[in-house]
Parts: sequence; C-alpha cells; structure tokens
Amino acid sequence: PNIFTEPEITIHEEDRAFFLSEVQRYLNWPMTTPLRVEVRLLNQRSRGWRWIRVNGLLERDENKKPLRLVGVWVDITRRKMTDLHAMEEKDLFRTLINYLPDNIYFKNRESRFVLANEATARKMGVPTPSDLIGSKDTNFFADASVARQEELEVMESRKPITNRIHLETWKGGHRSWSRISKFPWYASDGSVKGIVGISSDVTELIETQHRYQNMAQQLDERNRILEHEISLAREVQRALQPQRIADRVWEGDGLRRVASFHHVYMPSSGVAGDFYDVYPVGESGIGMLICDVMGHGVRAALIASMLRGLMEQASNLADTPGLLLSSLNRQLYRIFSQANITMFSTACYVYLDLNTRRLTLSGAGHPAPIILSPTGSAFLPPIPRSPALGLLESAMYRESEIILEPGTKLMLYTDGLVEAMNSAREEIGANRIMEFLSRRAPQNIRETIDIALAGMQQFTGKPQQDDDISILGVEFTEESI
Repeated sequence: PNIFTEPEITIHEEDRAFFLSEVQRYLNWPMTTPLRVEVRLLNQRSRGWRWIRVNGLLERDENKKPLRLVGVWVDITRRKMTDLHAMEEKDLFRTLINYLPDNIYFKNRESRFVLANEATARKMGVPTPSDLIGSKDTNFFADASVARQEELEVMESRKPITNRIHLETWKGGHRSWSRISKFPWYASDGSVKGIVGISSDVTELIETQHRYQNMAQQLDERNRILEHEISLAREVQRALQPQRIADRVWEGDGLRRVASFHHVYMPSSGVAGDFYDVYPVGESGIGMLICDVMGHGVRAALIASMLRGLMEQASNLADTPGLLLSSLNRQLYRIFSQANITMFSTACYVYLDLNTRRLTLSGAGHPAPIILSPTGSAFLPPIPRSPALGLLESAMYRESEIILEPGTKLMLYTDGLVEAMNSAREEIGANRIMEFLSRRAPQNIRETIDIALAGMQQFTGKPQQDDDISILGVEFTEESI
C-alpha cells in the first residue's frame, strides 16, 4: 500500500486528516522547502504502529502541474516515544504539584522564575503560573535583597535552608509572613541550575503570636500542621521513610504487652514508590500500613507522598482496616481521574489491639504478610482478595482476623522481596522466605528481617536487588507485672 494513495490503510486514523491536509497544502502552495510531516505508519508485517517523518520534494511538469513527490521517510519511533514520555512526565509533575497547597517554584541562577505552581501564582497576584516566568522578586516586593542573598548562599554552598520565617513587604505597603525552605536545583551534569523553593503563608500565625502570647499552644499546633505540609512537599524529592519507630506498650490485668518494630527501606534507584508507617490508635491499638506505588522514580515517589497525606486524613478509620483502605481508594481514584492519569498502588493495612491480642488484616492487591509463630513455623494469613488502590472508585475491602500468641513476629513487605529472581529467572517467592525463617528460628524481629534479606541474596546471588524493597516488622511479646 502507498501512503499517499491509500492513507486509509497505512496511516493511523488519528493522523490521517492531518497528513492529507499537509500534503494538499504543499501541492496547492508551491514552496522551496520540502514537505515535512510526522505521522504513525502501519507496519504491514507486525501490524504495529511506527512513528515516521516524511520528507518529500515536489516535481512539476512543463505546465507547472504537480507530477510526483520524491523523498524519503525515516523511522523516528524511539525519539518520538521518548519525547511523548517526557511530555507526560512533565504534565504529571505539573498536575501533581498544583494539588499541593504550599507555594512551589523553581528559579534560575539570576533568581528569575522558571516554573511555579498555581498556589505561587495566586500569592503573587498573577492570573497563571506562566505569567511568573522570567520575573524576579523585585517585581512584587519592595525589598528582595534578603531573598536574593539566601538564594546565592544556597547555590554557592549547595546546602539547603529550611523553615526560615520571612517578613515580606509588598509594593504598595502590604506586609505578610512566610515560612520558606530553599534547596539547590541540580542539572544532569551536577552543576547548580538555580534553586527550588517551598513556602507557606504564616501571616495569621505570626501576627496572632505577636498579639496574644497566651495562645502559644494553639499557634504551636498550627505550626505543626504547616510543618507537616512542608514535609509532604519535601518528600516529593527525598522520599523519606521513618528513621525509628518507638515500641507500643499496653499494661492491664497484671500483664505488660509490647509491640516492637524494625524496618528496612532499600530503593533500587534514587527515589521509590514504597511507603510504610505505624500509627498509634487509642489506648492499646496500632495501625501498620505498607504501600507499593506502580512504577519507579519521580512519578511513584509523588504518589507515595500523596498517600502519606491521605493517610493522615483517614486517621479516624485507623482501627478498621477495610474502611480505611476504602477511604484511601476513593480519594486516590478521584485525584487520578481529575488528573486524567492511570495509576494504582497496592497496599496492606493491619490493626493490632494489644488489649485483645486481635490482629485485623485487609489488603489491596498486595502480598500477604509473613507471620512467624512462637514455635518457629511461618505461614501466610488469609486475606480477602481486593483490587489495588485507585483503580475502581466503588471497590470494597474486606477483613480477616487472627489472635496473636506472645512471641509472634509479623513482617509486612513489598513485592521486591518475594519477586527477586536468580540467574535462571526464577522468583524466590514467599514460601522460600518462610523456609529460611523456619530453619533459622530468629530470636527477634530485627533478626527476622535480616534472615529474610540474607535468604533473598543467597537465592539471587546478587549483591543488589532489581526492585524496591521495603519491610516493616513487628514483634508481639507479653510478660507478667
């Protein structure tokens, strides 16, 4: 088939009208430059689509009528898909930062705005973030010397500044207060391109503090909320996980029951989509959540950061795993729908009541946790099958329950642990991990996790893993008092 005479066979239907109009325009309006158009072409062998660039030069007869097109076409699929992927990543990043309430912006070495979110545009009083591009703080503030000096300091020292309070005097005399953090913005070659800034308006809090010293407790609470929001934005780039999780202790009826934790975070690259945390609930409860966002890199890290914030909003459901996962699922689905993206996250949430020794579990397409009994036998608890978070708005998440005996150890993990492969492309699987644990009989939860990781490395024969691995472990003990 010929792409000019039979475009309905060769050209993708979404590109066909554009292709024909470009060809006709070239024929009708003589030009010295060649015809150049990019379309999707059907591969007649594989029946797949390839991106091509058509370059053609028109020849005319003695009557100046079009005679034929002479030219070439070049396969540009790889370059085109790279460009489309880069545009998608850029659009996704832009969409997600616009959902954050803090002001987020990028400036070049001259302290001119290069990128900003909608919150920053609203603060500066311009219609859209694009209206900020190329502007400086001096376009808006009566005195921007302190901000400029800070940005020079960050770029020269390559050290961030965090949580500095600034008094901002606007042109026209209006004053406001902001809490500001600034970080170096690196180019691919390691040089500093400028700075990344995150700020929140704290005018009301600062003025209230100045007027009412007796309202310090309320002001401190609001500052903690602001610090949480700033931390959420900062995790978009840092993908932080908890450094230490304190023991949870309950005493009653002459008994002292303790839940001790250990955790491991092993990203396969700079940032990852894994997220886990532990939440004290009431007097005797503990909620434990682990998530694994689809994919890797910046996209997955941004979604993981959003999950951390969404979990805080659903904290009132922390003692009912099924309802908590349903709430997270609905919120993720609505965000993904508004952003017009297809994403999901697997998750497992367990709730342990130290008073009743009851462990309640619910999962969203995530591997079941491994439980090591006091006798040393390992098993997988039954969890009702449910879809991953963010795929179906009306998805329901059911629960299962077991009673823990003192000395029981539980290990939540992401699929990077059980899907690790050896040289024969064979996955280790949860059963082999459980065999390692049963043979070695670990004495505490730290040793349990260490044995699981050592068993994985022994099986794969690799010093490093191919996928992100996160493990959250808890050990339940009991003694008389």
